Amino acid sequence: MTYIVLARKYRPQSFDEVISQSHITDTLKNAIEMDRIAHAYLFTGSRGVGKTSMARIFAKALNCTSYDKPTTSPCNKCLNCKDITNGSSVDVIEIDGASNTGVEDVRALQREIMYAPQNSRYKIYIIDEVHMLSKNAFNALLKTLEEPPENIIFIFATTEPHKILSTIISRCQRFDFRRIPIKDIVNKLKNIANSENIEVDDDSLFLIAKKADGSMRDALSLMDQLISFQENRIDKKNILHIFGIIHIEVYTQIIQAIVNKDAKKILEVFYNTIQQGNDIQEFIQGLMEYIRNLLLIKLEIYPEEIHKDNRPTLKKLSKKFTENDLLFIISLLSDVKEHVKRNTNPVLYTEIALVKLTNFQHLQSIDKLIKKINEVPEQSSLTITEPTNMAKNSVQKSQTGIQKREIKSEEKKVQLKQITEEILKQEWEKIKQMISKKYPVLGASLQNMSIESIRNNFIHFEVYDEFDYNNIKKRKEYISKALSDYFDLDLRVDFHFKATENKQEFITDTRFDTIKKYSPELAKFIERVDGRIVSQKRID
Repeated sequence: MTYIVLARKYRPQSFDEVISQSHITDTLKNAIEMDRIAHAYLFTGSRGVGKTSMARIFAKALNCTSYDKPTTSPCNKCLNCKDITNGSSVDVIEIDGASNTGVEDVRALQREIMYAPQNSRYKIYIIDEVHMLSKNAFNALLKTLEEPPENIIFIFATTEPHKILSTIISRCQRFDFRRIPIKDIVNKLKNIANSENIEVDDDSLFLIAKKADGSMRDALSLMDQLISFQENRIDKKNILHIFGIIHIEVYTQIIQAIVNKDAKKILEVFYNTIQQGNDIQEFIQGLMEYIRNLLLIKLEIYPEEIHKDNRPTLKKLSKKFTENDLLFIISLLSDVKEHVKRNTNPVLYTEIALVKLTNFQHLQSIDKLIKKINEVPEQSSLTITEPTNMAKNSVQKSQTGIQKREIKSEEKKVQLKQITEEILKQEWEKIKQMISKKYPVLGASLQNMSIESIRNNFIHFEVYDEFDYNNIKKRKEYISKALSDYFDLDLRVDFHFKATENKQEFITDTRFDTIKKYSPELAKFIERVDGRIVSQKRID
C-alpha cells in the first residue's frame, strides 16, 4: 500500500477535528443550522492553519447525501463526501489561483458555472491562493460575485488578503484563521505519536511545535521527516541536528558571557555553534528572540514559546539587565542581522558585534556625553556660571513646594514661577529616565526630540522621526503631567514634527577638527579625558 504522509493522513474531516479555529467552525455550523448560506467566503491566514481543509469540510456539510438538507456533521461515507475528500468531485472544484491567474481562466470558469450541479445541492468553487489572480481576472470575477447564479458558492483561500481588491472582499464573508498555539500542536502530535506507536517525549514535541511556527501542516511534515531519520523514535538531539536548531543553552551561555564581560567566552560559544554547521542568520535571530524573552519575563509576561523549564533561568538572567539595556541589545543585533545579509565576511562582522556586546554598558549616548561635559569643571572655558547652579538649586527646592522664593545672584534673579530652557535641559535626563521606567518605548522616542522654545510655561518640542512623533502625541497628557509634577508647576506641552532633512547637518567625518567645528564642547571633553571616537551612527 502506498505510504500516506501524516499531513494527509490526519487531515481533519469534520468541524470537530479542526483545532484552534472554533470561532470559525461555530459560525459556519450556525449558518448551516439557520439556513443562512452565503454565496462567497474568504478564508485568510498563514500557511497550514486549516483554510483548505475547512473549505472541504464545509463543502461536505452542504452536499452530504446522507441527510435531506445541509448538516453540521457530514457522514464522510456517502459518495459525495468521499469524492470531496479525494478531490474528485464534479461539483466541488478546487482551483489553484497561482496557476490560473489570467482573465481567460476566469472567463472559462464563468462559462462553466452556468451549468447546474450534477449530484449535489451546491456547486462549490474553492480557489486557493486567490491573491495570485491578476487585476483583470479579479474584475472579471467581480461581475459574477455581484449576481451569482443560484446554488453556486465560492470559497477563496489566501495567505495575503491585502493583495485582494477591496471590491472582492466586500462581497465575501471573511474568516481570519489564527495561528495554532504551541500547546494545541503538542497535544495533536502526542495523539498522532500514540496512534503511530512513535516514542517521543514532551520536550521534543515542544521543539517541533515551536519550529512549526503556528502551522499544523508544517508540524506534521517535520514529524514525518524525523520518523524517516529514526524509525519509531524521536529525540531532542536528532531534532536539533536535522533542523539546525540551536539549543537554548547556547544563548544562555552567550548572555552569561555578556553579564561577565567575557569576550573570550562569547567568541568560543559562537565558534562552536557555527562549526556545527548552524547558519549565522539563524544564530542572530535566535539570540534576538532569547533577549526578547528576557525582556518579556522582566515585564512579567510569559509567552507560550518559553518552555516552563527554562523560565527560572531566564528570570534570573533578566535581573542582570535594565529594560533599556535589553532594548539596546536587540537594536544592535537587528543592525547586525541586516549587515550580515550583504556582508562578504559575515563571521568577522558578527565577531565584532559580539565583542561589543560584552562592553555595551560602557557605550554612551551623545546626550550622556554632553551631560558629562557640563559636569566636568574647567578653570578657563567651561566654567559653570553662578546663575546656572542657583537655577538647579531652585528646581530642587520647587520639588518640595517652595515656588515663589527668589534666588539672588550677582547679576539677576531667577524665580520659580517660570520654567526656563536652561532648567529643563539640566533636569531632562532624570525626567526621561523616570518616564522610561513606566513606558520604555516612550522613553526611547523622547531621545529623538529637542526643545524648540518655552513661553509662559508652554514648552514646544521638535520631534525628528514620524514614528516617534506619533508615539509621543498619544502620551501628550502623560508627558505634560509628568513635567508639571516634577517641577511643581502648571506646564503645558506641544510637539511639532520636523522632517529629517531640516535637522542640523550630521557629522560625516570623524576627524577631530570636524568634530571641533560642529561641537566644540564635545571636542573639549574628548581632549580632557584623552578619549577617541571608535564609531558613529546617524539616528533618523
